[in-house]
Amino acid sequence: MQDRELKLNSLSRYAKSSPLFILEEHGHCEVPAGCGGVVLRWRDPRAGVPFTLWSHTPGRVRLWLDGTEPPSSRPVVGFGEHALALAIEGVDPAFMVLMFAAGDRPDQDRHVKRSAPELVRHTLTTADDGTWRYTFDEPRDDSWKLPGFDDSGWPPMVRNEERPPPEDPEKWDPAAYRITKLTGFGAVGLGVEGRDDRVWIRKEFTIPAPGGQEA
Repeated sequence: MQDRELKLNSLSRYAKSSPLFILEEHGHCEVPAGCGGVVLRWRDPRAGVPFTLWSHTPGRVRLWLDGTEPPSSRPVVGFGEHALALAIEGVDPAFMVLMFAAGDRPDQDRHVKRSAPELVRHTLTTADDGTWRYTFDEPRDDSWKLPGFDDSGWPPMVRNEERPPPEDPEKWDPAAYRITKLTGFGAVGLGVEGRDDRVWIRKEFTIPAPGGQEA
């Protein structure tokens, strides 16, 4: 007992361990246990990577991962091919349209503790590399949200980190906080070339399986 002092609301309170699963301790005022409490979850690291999603857009956005809206801002994403899709309304093409980052960043998430490291680490960020594509024409069906969709006719997004001036410079700007956080993750601001205020965006990515195994 001297080697491991038991503490309330901590992983050290539980002696159970597993060679196959990771025990997560979620501690935050927004978890069901409330402030001061924790939620414990066993998770199989072979099932995929926990992806925490961060984004900034001045418009109204809907997001899909492989055609489905994630149940939370921290879904577990399996190994293999994936497609991220966003529909944004109310944008001004003269300014930044999107900054986005997703991935497993335990060094940046002080609300989650783990009993073991992940098998695979992966991050996804907006980049001016031609792989984030958009269209102003509303897609005919949901196939654009899925991996394998032919978006070769969609133009690539371009780097644009310009923002409209704040309505009240004296007030705290939550967007500036999000942008600073996203910049720290390596994301860049992307824009579009055109005049429409509605845009559909997609990005395909791959999460490699542990040890080069088939996903």
